[in-house]
Amino acid sequence: MGKDLEREYREALRGLNYAEVARETGRALRTLHAYMNSSRRVTEPAAQELIAFLRSRSASFTAAADKVEAALEEEGQDG
Repeated sequence: MGKDLEREYREALRGLNYAEVARETGRALRTLHAYMNSSRRVTEPAAQELIAFLRSRSASFTAAADKVEAALEEEGQDG
């Protein structure tokens, strides 16, 4: 895979809990660390797994934000 993919993969992974990513994607924690320190090249399947992980988290964060926003609006109407 290209340098752009590897850079973007590392950037996306940087803010995540590696243990959680490893558990959810099936990638070994040691492998994720190897991707981060560039001692191992990011593969297409690894990139696809990270994409799926990020998209699933995005959906759950959006749902949670919607619920909090609805509760906030409800509080404003009650006040």
